[in-house]
Amino acid sequence: MSMSYFINVENLFDLEKQEKWEDARKLLYKLWEGDKFNCDKLIRLFSECWYVLSLWDCCLSKENISFQAFQNTLIECIEFGFENFMNNSRFLCIAGYMISTLPHLFLLKGMDSSYIEWEQKGIDMLRKSNEIDPNDRISEILNLGMKFDFDRYNKVKRLFILDLNDSLLNETAIEVYFKNVLGNIEVLEN
Repeated sequence: MSMSYFINVENLFDLEKQEKWEDARKLLYKLWEGDKFNCDKLIRLFSECWYVLSLWDCCLSKENISFQAFQNTLIECIEFGFENFMNNSRFLCIAGYMISTLPHLFLLKGMDSSYIEWEQKGIDMLRKSNEIDPNDRISEILNLGMKFDFDRYNKVKRLFILDLNDSLLNETAIEVYFKNVLGNIEVLEN
């Protein structure tokens, strides 16, 4: 893969480093708002929101940030993506992974009966992403992980590890997160 999986956004890394999460959300929202049909900008925005929400209860400074604002932005982006990017492999990959991993973040009422439906929707999105672009190693690895096909999962990861830094060029929070997910070789047996 010759291009970064996430677009570079000037000043984003600095805002994250200073834990100015709300400023980062606003920066990315404004960027997307000015170019709504740019899927890369949409992915950048919702992935930032998902990252912040995923850390909400454990290791995040919550000063001057609102869970509801981040969740509302996340859901707005995902709904826009559903309407406009359901054939975009990268949208399907990143959104599918995030939905299947933490489906409750996409439910306004918290843990309700649609939790399992959302989890399955995310898994289906990952599968479709891999079908649309079978050469996308990130999509393939995440899809295999959801299938619990750990033998193939680890083989593909070992092959991809050399290209990891070419696919995730920057050190923003979501890129570091995916470097950790994609770079660690599991020691799991069937």
